[in-house]
Amino acid sequence: MGLNKSAWRPVFRGVVISSGAAVGLAAIVVGIIPGTAGAGSSSKGPVTEAIVIAYTGPSGFEGGAADSGVYPAMYEINKAGGILGHQLNVVTEDTRGDPADAVPIVDKLLATTSNLVGVTGPGTSEAPTIVPILNAAHVTDMNWGGEASFDRSSYSYMWRLIPPDPANGEAMAVWAKAQGYTKVAAVFGTDSGSQGDLPGVLTGVKASHAKLVANIGLTPDQPSYRAEVEKLLAAHPQVIMTESDGTTAATFFAEMKQLGHLVPIIGTTATAISTYINPVRSAMGSSQFIKYFTAVADGTPKPSPATTAYAAGLKAEASKVPAPETQWVTNPYSGAGYDGVIVQALAMDAAHSTSPQVYNKFITAVTSKGAGKSVVYTYAQGKTLLAKGKQIQYVGATGPVLFDRYRNAFGNEAAEQILANDQIKVVRVITQQQIQALG
Repeated sequence: MGLNKSAWRPVFRGVVISSGAAVGLAAIVVGIIPGTAGAGSSSKGPVTEAIVIAYTGPSGFEGGAADSGVYPAMYEINKAGGILGHQLNVVTEDTRGDPADAVPIVDKLLATTSNLVGVTGPGTSEAPTIVPILNAAHVTDMNWGGEASFDRSSYSYMWRLIPPDPANGEAMAVWAKAQGYTKVAAVFGTDSGSQGDLPGVLTGVKASHAKLVANIGLTPDQPSYRAEVEKLLAAHPQVIMTESDGTTAATFFAEMKQLGHLVPIIGTTATAISTYINPVRSAMGSSQFIKYFTAVADGTPKPSPATTAYAAGLKAEASKVPAPETQWVTNPYSGAGYDGVIVQALAMDAAHSTSPQVYNKFITAVTSKGAGKSVVYTYAQGKTLLAKGKQIQYVGATGPVLFDRYRNAFGNEAAEQILANDQIKVVRVITQQQIQALG
């Protein structure tokens, strides 16, 4: 993510849309799909945020990360009285990480969901197909697609709070270089979500003048990877850069431990989640996992009133998120999901409208810096000041949300060690300037 985060990533220009996607897009354009989705609400009934992402399949871990951001945001918004008097509801749609499956799901969502005010997702695999449909329907989308093609997106309703996958791969190369590694092996799942960071890894390894000694693809969820492990060990890498689902990784590293010896492992942002950490730690052993594994993850959030509010929301909505809820407090993808929904709600307050066609233009008004603006860390703070006619800058659980001209907002990354008690130790901050300098 892009948790396709990581698996998590997408867009595009010139992407060939599947026939199903083309039908969905055409239906919106000619008006076959009713206009309820983007219209907002004129009554005081509830409004709806939809999570459109993979809950099953190779990228199924994305769903838990998204839930862990959106439901706490819903809690905070409703606790503060809702948006312009409307309570916020959340619905979930499982894309299974498959563009073909996602199209009819999104078409149905747009046709049948009253007062749909925004979407969180989709993930990398299906975003190139789904983002154009949502954009044509005038639905604000907090996109989780990590493909570099979104870096210069022309989709006015698409906003992204996660970095492109290549940046995460390049940050891994920065960390590897700082550690003095010169012989690198890439071990990535062959699913599209896991493949998203691989180009950045390859680019970064080359730019750092290290040698790529092996590039191994793992077909997800096989009973054994003995041949792949033997190939890796024969290459004698000093470090492994990796992303796959947790089950695949656990099998691979357990066999590596049996057949040879472990070497340092650098995982993508998508590996810094419990569904990856728990099985891999069990396979390697806790002490070995702590010794050898580091994740390079998006964002370096600092404790603030925003993180406190987010943690409170996670606790309140613990029954709706993967346990333990505390694991998500520092997760960059769930934090981005939380901030995305809070930003949408504040933009609606600033616009005095729940219609995406109206409030979408106010997103930067509540996030950008500016003279005379009051910095706010919670929805309640922002709502109160906006009601008084004040201007605000929201600083969220992931830090400042500063969108560029292409509606992308992301900052630094960090090399993180996962300790025995699941606490995260930041061992080095990797800045965007360092990543750019590598290239």
